[in-house]
Amino acid sequence: MAGRFTPQFLEDLLSRIDIIDLIDARVTLKSSGANFVACCPFHTEKTPSFTVSRTKQFYHCFGCGAHGDAIAFVMAFDRLSFPEAVASLAQTAGVSLPDAAADDPRLAAERGRARKIYETQERVSRFYARLLNSRPLGAQAAEYLQRRGITADSVERFRLGYAPPGWNSLPQDWDRDALREAGLTVARDGSQYDRFRDRIIFPIRDRRGRTVGFGGRVLDDSLPKYLNSPETPVFKKHREVYGLFEALEAERSPARIIVVEGYLDVIALAQFGITSTVATLGTATSADHITLLFRFTEELVFCFDGDAAGVNAAWKAVVASLPVLPEGKTLRFLRLPDGQDPDSLIRAEGPEAFRSRVAASPPLSDYFFAELGSTTGIDTLEGRAKLVKQATPLLQSIPPGPFRQMMLGKLGELTSRRPAFTPTKRWEGRRLQPPSTPRPSAHFRMLALLTAHPELAALIDDNVRTRAAQDPLTGRLFAAILSFLRAHPNADSAALRAHLEAVPRHAQIEQLLALDPLVPEGGLQAEFEAALQLIVVQSRERRLEHLIRQSRGGELSADERDEMRRLIAKHPSEI
Repeated sequence: MAGRFTPQFLEDLLSRIDIIDLIDARVTLKSSGANFVACCPFHTEKTPSFTVSRTKQFYHCFGCGAHGDAIAFVMAFDRLSFPEAVASLAQTAGVSLPDAAADDPRLAAERGRARKIYETQERVSRFYARLLNSRPLGAQAAEYLQRRGITADSVERFRLGYAPPGWNSLPQDWDRDALREAGLTVARDGSQYDRFRDRIIFPIRDRRGRTVGFGGRVLDDSLPKYLNSPETPVFKKHREVYGLFEALEAERSPARIIVVEGYLDVIALAQFGITSTVATLGTATSADHITLLFRFTEELVFCFDGDAAGVNAAWKAVVASLPVLPEGKTLRFLRLPDGQDPDSLIRAEGPEAFRSRVAASPPLSDYFFAELGSTTGIDTLEGRAKLVKQATPLLQSIPPGPFRQMMLGKLGELTSRRPAFTPTKRWEGRRLQPPSTPRPSAHFRMLALLTAHPELAALIDDNVRTRAAQDPLTGRLFAAILSFLRAHPNADSAALRAHLEAVPRHAQIEQLLALDPLVPEGGLQAEFEAALQLIVVQSRERRLEHLIRQSRGGELSADERDEMRRLIAKHPSEI
């Protein structure tokens, strides 16, 4: 979708937007010489460090480092994707988008269908909210919420509603096809009836505040206790969580987000001041959930019910998180006492005790080995072997980086042996790197694998070759290795090592030859390609930072501005 926005279109769009007016409509700016300043909207501060330049049409925060142009600001402040931010600015500027749907009737139909579903669900959400407040129709539902300790402020904030018992309570003159498309009615035997009947209604809103679905809870103990909207073109359970919009409204960049199981858990914690709480939608935590939430916070805490189902849900969250856990982010797991859920526990102990439990909750690394160790045991050789067998494929799913290396090292420490991997050929007489040492840089990792397996040079294309040769630390060594392999295309690892050892007193080469590049069995090519990909990404990020710095100090050429737009356009889609 973003591909249809050419550099020329983006340049023209930004030329029609005054970044001062754009930001001042959201954050109050004050004049300060040639620039404007404010307290940064992206982190908490008392002294303004957020600066906006009208001449450069650029913003920068000297406190947290946030920076960019109008598109970047709208993406960050309004929590939009790149295409959504461009569309929003285009509407503000009165600019028509280059519409791929104009030539694609199918795409145009899908967009029209989604728009109708959003409009229908917003209308139904307000309808159910009115019924909850009507008397005597919503009296029983209102009394139920009062018994559960839900305040009037929470009812309004989360826009709770009530679906009455009738089979056809939704107005009959509303678009029946739209109601069915949204999953609000069910078609059977040539007629339609309401999906939600005699239930408390919890509207599910996406990060932009659009109603994408509903959850309904019975007022008694009948089953099913909870009923959710079916999946529709705008509602995918593995991509949405309950309460994210409300959490971000309360705190734009929360230090942590707590993930719970139920709607009422979210509301109860919010009432006690713990507003950065969301809930999965009756489904297991997915990689998409984790990726979404880490866009807004540095730490996630999973806090599921203290029963067997809660323990099982927490472990599924562990498995889902491993392949997508970003470097530098934190996951924690809070196990509640048996028979407790977040709602009941915070009402029994109070918010400060609950916060203490959250702060003391174990991180992913400790939780991972504690859970596996409790089922396998590590006191016997058989138990340790079982632990290695179960842990190894899970640890292999972690993206290459220091965290995976450390987790593998921890497994080796617990089992008093290396994990079940096939090591590359070791160089006799050299001290091997201990497994707990953090993984070296992507460039050095790539060189270590290349030195142990020269045949991998065939995977290096011109793009990577150019970028790797430009690295200030390892570029010359990389060029020297490739030069030798081009001159000796059939050279094996021993020949390459012998060539490198002939270079006198070269600290980088000594460090390189001392590395023991362990790789998962059968995963050599994937490991090498991951290092190459990271080199390309890091090179693009360095180039973008350079252009941003240059834009602050002087004018960019037209080609450099185009390049910066392209890099900004690429950047969000890769995160």
